[in-house]
Amino acid sequence: MNYKRAAGFGIMLWILIFVAFSIIMFLPPLKDNELGQYIALWVALAPITLFLAKWYFLKEHPSIRSGFLLGIAGIAVATLLDLAITIPLFVGADAPYREALGVFYSNAKLYVGLAEVLILCILAGGEYDRMNWKKGSS
Repeated sequence: MNYKRAAGFGIMLWILIFVAFSIIMFLPPLKDNELGQYIALWVALAPITLFLAKWYFLKEHPSIRSGFLLGIAGIAVATLLDLAITIPLFVGADAPYREALGVFYSNAKLYVGLAEVLILCILAGGEYDRMNWKKGSS
């Protein structure tokens, strides 16, 4: 596993999810519909994750195992960024960090997105391997 590239995957994943969710939250039809916002995010996660997985696998041999490891690494990096940025600045801006942490991680919809990222990374690794993509190809 290329740890620098996997960290880059996680950072880009976090940034794109942050941007996508920020846009989705303010769309007029979804502004007051939390479930609708998450459904829209879950739909957006598919192309975001697959695009970034393809980028990662340009320099790493794809396989189900490497897809699984990529998913775990991406989730770990995104979680660290959530702990450092999202929770203190956006979730807990008016609440103690510990309380904001509980609010953020008690949302079951978050775990649906995490599972989706992991499953998509596994599928991408297996599919790209099956397609015999070579290192450095596009």
